[in-house]
Amino acid sequence: MLVKKFGLILTTMILIILLMPSYVVPVKSDIISSPVPIPGNLISTIGPSLPVSSPALPNLGTVSLSPLPISVYSVNQVQSGLIAYDSLTNETKTQQQLQANSGYWTYGGDAPLFNAPYAFWKDTQGLHIGVQAPDNGSWAGYYGVTPNTNAKLFHALVTTPVQTVPSNNNWYENGLYVQNGTGNVSYVVCTSNTSVIGTQWFVAATKGNSFGVTNETILWNSNMDLNEPRTADCTIITNGSNYLKVILDGTPVYESNTMNLQFTNPLVAFLEPQTSYAGQILNGTYQNYYATSDANIHVTNNPVLAAKVDLIVPISSTTGQVVATASVDSSGTATFNMENFTMPLNAYIKSYDSNGIQLASTPNTVNIFGGEVYSVNVNPNTILAPTTNQTNVGISAAGVTASANSTLTASPSSVSSSTSATASVNSTSKSGSVAIKLG
Repeated sequence: MLVKKFGLILTTMILIILLMPSYVVPVKSDIISSPVPIPGNLISTIGPSLPVSSPALPNLGTVSLSPLPISVYSVNQVQSGLIAYDSLTNETKTQQQLQANSGYWTYGGDAPLFNAPYAFWKDTQGLHIGVQAPDNGSWAGYYGVTPNTNAKLFHALVTTPVQTVPSNNNWYENGLYVQNGTGNVSYVVCTSNTSVIGTQWFVAATKGNSFGVTNETILWNSNMDLNEPRTADCTIITNGSNYLKVILDGTPVYESNTMNLQFTNPLVAFLEPQTSYAGQILNGTYQNYYATSDANIHVTNNPVLAAKVDLIVPISSTTGQVVATASVDSSGTATFNMENFTMPLNAYIKSYDSNGIQLASTPNTVNIFGGEVYSVNVNPNTILAPTTNQTNVGISAAGVTASANSTLTASPSSVSSSTSATASVNSTSKSGSVAIKLG
């Protein structure tokens, strides 16, 4: 009798496990339910071709990178927007090494549960995750997943290994998923889909609970054929509630601010291949993962005379290419949308007046990620004094007096008697201020 009861309990436990979605116990976060695959036959094979990506940055003109004789202002970061960044190409590790020391990522999936082959490793080509279905028609997957995050923008370069799978009614999907950070399997995805007739890319949103997906919506799909690219830049921007934007290879393919995503927990990102094809193990490859707090950056506290701010990428030691420009608003802020740039964008940030005269710059190039805030500030050893005309200018600031092109000495009442100041006024300048450099 006791043996029968034990057998009944064991059978019940096995059934519960099999009916539940796959789980992994991450090293650094809560129990996570992995994304449930969207059957390939639910996606139309007809659609536009994937937008052709251009590796070239925008070219809005070239400018000199020569520094100003006197650096009155500086541009400095005051808020970071970077949540996570992993090139995924910076180390070589075997599966055993990653299991022993996974770093930022946690690895798991339902492939082990179904006794399906899987593999993962890292090298200079990226993070590779492979999976094979236990038999044709039965789905299995394996993934790398991030910790919980408050990021709103997620990005990865995704490569699918083959153009076709030689089996009718079987599929291989490989992409970037953004999902609830706990058991709820609601997610949005940017992924490839490969079948016997070719490869396509699609965007979808699902709603679900801890037991699986209850609703699937295909939001956009490309054509499925032998010419669609096997590599794509996927960017997903979402607040987990009403807003979703997906960008493929720098081109927005879907945007809505009336979504009902129902993401109720901090988000996580998955890099995952899933397949129902049992013929061989197929390895997805991923590079340049990053997550940021926003898509925009802000350059605040610009001087009164500032009219615009440019992002400038060096093309030589003395010349830079303007890749983005933004007007300065009435609050002194310039705002850039970074969503179409591959981040980090390594560039100078420079502020100009309406005549194109440089007012401020970062000392060097900076790695720019969405969500960052920069501020233009007067250098601590510089005083700005207003000018009254363009020639023979008399100025007075903090007890320092002088006329144009003169050497200044500060009064002891305002500055240490040993401190001197120099100033130079360009008689042709239209600037409304002059720099007095102390020391």
